[in-house]
Amino acid sequence: MRPRLVLASTCVAAVAALAWLTHARPQPAAGRWREVVPGVYRTATAPHGYAVVNGRRALLIDATVPPDELTGLPIETVDAVLLTHHHRDTAAHAAAYRKAGVPVRAAKEAAEWLAPEAVTKAWKDAVPLRSSRTGYFLIPEGVPGVDCTVEPGKAIPFGPWTITPVATPGHSRDHLAYHLTKADGTNVVCCGDAFHSPGKLWTPYTTDWDHWTDAGLKPAAESLRALAKLAPTHLLPAHGPVLAKDCAKALTDTAALVDEAAFLKSFERFSKREGNPPQYSFLVPKEQVGSGGDKPWSKVSDHLWITGNTYVLKARDGSGCFVLDPWAERIAAQIEKLRAAEKLGPVEVVAFSHAHYDHFDGLYYMAGRDRVQVWGLDTVAGPLKEPFRFRAPFLDERPIRFTKELKDGETAAWGGYEFKFVHLPGQTHYTAGIETTIDGKRCLFTADNFFHQDQYSGSGGWMGLNRSSPAVYGASARKVLTLAPEWVLAEHGGPYVFNAEDYRRRERWGSAAAKACDAVSPSGSHLRDWTPHRVSVEPVRLQAKAGDTVRVVAHLNGVGPADEAVTLTLRGRGVFADRATATKVAPGRRATATWDVPLPANLPTGRHAFAVSLSEAAGVEPVDALEARRNSGGHDRPPPRERVSPPAGRRSSG
Repeated sequence: MRPRLVLASTCVAAVAALAWLTHARPQPAAGRWREVVPGVYRTATAPHGYAVVNGRRALLIDATVPPDELTGLPIETVDAVLLTHHHRDTAAHAAAYRKAGVPVRAAKEAAEWLAPEAVTKAWKDAVPLRSSRTGYFLIPEGVPGVDCTVEPGKAIPFGPWTITPVATPGHSRDHLAYHLTKADGTNVVCCGDAFHSPGKLWTPYTTDWDHWTDAGLKPAAESLRALAKLAPTHLLPAHGPVLAKDCAKALTDTAALVDEAAFLKSFERFSKREGNPPQYSFLVPKEQVGSGGDKPWSKVSDHLWITGNTYVLKARDGSGCFVLDPWAERIAAQIEKLRAAEKLGPVEVVAFSHAHYDHFDGLYYMAGRDRVQVWGLDTVAGPLKEPFRFRAPFLDERPIRFTKELKDGETAAWGGYEFKFVHLPGQTHYTAGIETTIDGKRCLFTADNFFHQDQYSGSGGWMGLNRSSPAVYGASARKVLTLAPEWVLAEHGGPYVFNAEDYRRRERWGSAAAKACDAVSPSGSHLRDWTPHRVSVEPVRLQAKAGDTVRVVAHLNGVGPADEAVTLTLRGRGVFADRATATKVAPGRRATATWDVPLPANLPTGRHAFAVSLSEAAGVEPVDALEARRNSGGHDRPPPRERVSPPAGRRSSG
């Protein structure tokens, strides 16, 4: 059994790195830094770090280069490093400076992503991810001794310089900008990744603080306006060019564009702005809306019931039951109550609308589950069968065995009904619509894509981590218009009567939101920039023994207007030799890099993070395809687990 103990505790993790991991570091050379403002130097390549010089001393803004690459600066010592935020590119060499005895300072909130114990916990919680609150660009291991006490507004004197931290959350929760002033009128802002260039945000998906609101975009816009009030003469970003003209206008104009993208996170707001929103009815009492399956069952029609996320359909030609989206242990008990009250037969089929745990984990607790058929669209089944294969939120580590996987447009019959499964991405890529006729009504189960306009924000929201986008929402709304059901069987207690004008507006909403997101994307395409999955690594967790050879597979998705020549690199961080592969990917296609990596026989047990990175002719493209590798084997019996309940009045996840 001892080898299995090693097997269970040795993990390899590969994470997609940023610019500092893109290629082998060049040797220190003159010209590595250039003066952009008198007394302020910037690195020649992105991510750009800055050095504020006072005589032969300097303060560094971000740790983008190691201590041995300060050649070209007219200094002898570095007094401290001030981090704008915790991301792997800006904090890349924080550990090296700490080892050299240089203080590294950051915001209080950064401790969650920099302190060793916090980083260990973040990696542990990353796969499977049980929420949408995630840390992007997580460093492989924490940095001991970072001083996370920098306070916004509390000036840091440095010779003739006054360096004032400014809270600028949005790109990350812990983000700071640094306002650099001198008595001679120098007024400069090192803005980190709060601002990229006029109208643009760097990696805008990092503003997706949750999966359905503008929780990150709204503070991002407010941060831009806060910087505009400083009226800087120069903006010095971590990615993007130095801006030395009309800085305040660029910031306020960008804030307005971000405001529009934030506004359009909500279909409800969009429809109200168009005016005269259509009126249509809920099919069950509104008390069901937002419930978690704790309410008594509501009868939708003679053969159909709902509570929370879960529908139960009685067979036409028998008494058996079809269950869609059972959530948590309480639903198993609720189903038994319904069966007894309505004299229903056994559950014969369980199906899932999408791959969020609050729509499938009740299966683990259902009586007789080993005798139940399990159906799903193949796209939805993927992450449920192999929860360690994909990086996605709201998954469960217990794999589900399917008895029937249907492709887009395929049908299956049960109990006198015919069900047509269609791929209906929106809130997440892993979503199905299920079309059938129930009690004379043409029905469409739509998962969490399309809520009633008076429920939440009218949709399940979109975010890059969910492989979702407004463009996808618009396409799915168009598909619903083509199907033209009479009833939309949305979840979280909210089925409603279909209204064609409502869905025409949803299609227009998708188009308008896509344009708004394109506007703030550096490439001009949100399909390229608003996703952490441009490079994805599968599987996302794999157990291995020390001395094993493990396979790392990285997929590059072509999303540009033309063929892209890139280099993917797996960096071994001293455990194994770096491996690089040059490849080309066409628009809409996928290129794959595969590395077989031997692990040292003396590799300590525990979680080990490595990195996959990408470089291309046009520059460095940041990616965030994490991989925490472990075997995908195991059983799907439910271990003891706490009950999961949604916050009152709203859903907890999908």
